[in-house]
Amino acid sequence: MLKTILLYFTILVYAEKSCILGQGQHPKPRIVGGFPAIEGSIPYMASLQQYGQHFCGGAVVNERTIVTAAHCLEKTTPRMLKIKVGGTNRAADYGQLFTVAAFHYNEKWTRQTMDWDIGIVRLDSPMAFSDKVRAIPLAGSSVPAGTFATIAGWGYTTIFGPGTELLRYARVPIVDQELCNRLMGNIITDRMVCAGYMRGSIDACQMDSGGPLVVREELYGIVSWGVGCALPNKPGVYTRIQIVRTWLNDIMSRFYNEVL
Repeated sequence: MLKTILLYFTILVYAEKSCILGQGQHPKPRIVGGFPAIEGSIPYMASLQQYGQHFCGGAVVNERTIVTAAHCLEKTTPRMLKIKVGGTNRAADYGQLFTVAAFHYNEKWTRQTMDWDIGIVRLDSPMAFSDKVRAIPLAGSSVPAGTFATIAGWGYTTIFGPGTELLRYARVPIVDQELCNRLMGNIITDRMVCAGYMRGSIDACQMDSGGPLVVREELYGIVSWGVGCALPNKPGVYTRIQIVRTWLNDIMSRFYNEVL
C-alpha cells in the first residue's frame, strides 16, 4: 500500500513538472500551508463563480472592477460569470454577489507560455464598500527579493485538493528573478514575479488562480501558474502588476474613462 502511494505521488510530481519542462507541454495554472483569514482582514478579495461554484480568485480595484488572471476568463462568458465579494465564506449566500457587464484579458496571453496572464472584470453595478469590501491600490514599483508578500484564496489546501470553503492566507517571500528563472526552466518573463520558500510547504494552488499577491497593502501580483503546489525549489509564479499596469489603465481608459 505504501509503495502504491509513493508511486502515485512520484507520477503526479513528474506530470506536474512536465507541464513546464516537457517538449510541447505548457505551464499549469494553480493556499497550501496557510491560515484561516479573519473576517474583514482581506477586504479586496473576490471570488469568480460559475453555476454557484468558486473557480478562481480576483482583487477588487475599484467599485466596479476586479483584476484577475487571463486564464480564469478564457472559457467563460460575462453572462455565465458571477463575482462574490465580502466575507470569508466563498458561498454566494455570504457577502455581495454581482453579475458581470464585460471582461477583458490581454491579447498576448497564451496557455502555452502563460505570459501576460492578466484580465479585468467589469461589474454591472457598483459594490457597496464597507469594512468587508474595499479596493486595493496597484503597486507601482518593485521590491527586493526576500520581501514578504501575502497570498489568499479558496483553493486547494494540499496538492490533492479539495478547495476550502473558508478564505485562507499565507505569507511568502519574493524570489530573486534570475534564480526563479533558472529554477523554472528559463521561461520566466518580465511580466512574471516569483514568490515562495525554497523548501516548499507554502504556496498558492488550484482554484487560487487570479487571486492577489499583496506587498505593503498594494496589489503586487496575480496568482498565475506553477509546478505542482508547494514543491521544493518550485516557487509560485505571479503576474507582475507593475509591468502590466499600463495595459490595465489602457483598457480602463478606453472602455470606462477611468484609471487605476
